[in-house]
Order: sequence, then structure tokens, then C-alpha cells
Amino acid sequence: MCDRGERLAPRAAAVLLAGALLSAAGQERTSVWDGVYTEAQAERGRVAYAMSCASCHADDLRGRSTAPSLIEESFAFLWDDMSLGDLFERTRTRMPSDRPGSLSGPAYADILAFIAQKNGYPPGPKELGDDLAVLKGIRITAKPR
Repeated sequence: MCDRGERLAPRAAAVLLAGALLSAAGQERTSVWDGVYTEAQAERGRVAYAMSCASCHADDLRGRSTAPSLIEESFAFLWDDMSLGDLFERTRTRMPSDRPGSLSGPAYADILAFIAQKNGYPPGPKELGDDLAVLKGIRITAKPR
């Protein structure tokens, strides 16, 4: 005969698993429309962008012949349903093109905040970090879902 603890252990494990799955599912639903950066961070990103990105992507983020636009339809076409983690990794490993990876993780996150702001995504109360696992859970979507 089994005791009560042996009967409850599988139930407790199932409840914990279900909670973890719901939590993970909630992370996947986070999007750029959920206020994932702050205004102050976007301002820092504007300064970093001007110093490290504007020479190729233009002051207005519309891009030049050698660099794609980082706003509006062009940006949405390239990045819709991707994650901020994907954009962060692409930016961190390839940009600036003459010195990839030369900025700090927080500086790249600030630049993403600036790009988000210029695309009309709303700010929020918490800064966007440079933790790739967290960034992978934030979807870029052209419209709120």
C-alpha cells in the first residue's frame, strides 16, 4: 500500500510542469507591442545609433544602397514574426560592418530600443536587456496581436 506522499508526487510534478509550460507559452506571446524598452534607453540608443549605424543606415533609419531600412514596411518585411533575439544576434555579430561586435551588449540593446521606438512600438517601465534567452522570447510583429 502506498502512502499519500507517493500518490501526490506525480500530481505535484504534473502541476509544476503545467505551470512551467504556461510560463514558457506566456514568454512566447511577449511582443514589441508590450512596452519592452524605456524612453531613456531609446534616447541612449539614438546616440549610439548616430555614432555607429547612421553612416550606413542613414540618420532617418531608411537605409542606403548598401544597408536595409530599419523602419516601417521594409523592416516589417524582414523581421515580422522573428524575435528581438534574432535581431540582436544579427546586429551584434555583423554590425557595425567595419567592426562587428565592437559595442557592448547594453549598447546593442539600446540601439534596438531606438529602432523599436522609431517603428512606433510603445515604451514601457523596464529597459530592454541584452540577455539573449529573454530577447528570443520577444516577437517582432508588424501589428499588435
